[in-house]
Amino acid sequence: MGAPTLKKKKELNYRRGQTSRHCSGCDFFVKSFSAIDHHSVCRKIGLKPGRAFRINPNNQCDAFDNTNGLKRLKGE
Repeated sequence: MGAPTLKKKKELNYRRGQTSRHCSGCDFFVKSFSAIDHHSVCRKIGLKPGRAFRINPNNQCDAFDNTNGLKRLKGE
């Protein structure tokens, strides 16, 4: 059975990502949230502690945005 998915994850259509588009390349991705528990979270989904707010870096949602990453690659 497992725990239900967060309402916010359903609203953002959180799903398995593509090779070129995934959470670890998104501007909202936060890799290490706390010093005690190392996990990934998303600013759009929520920065709260807990299993429900963790995200898989290989997934993506409809709020994917990589404008800062593209600016860095262009040298701006």
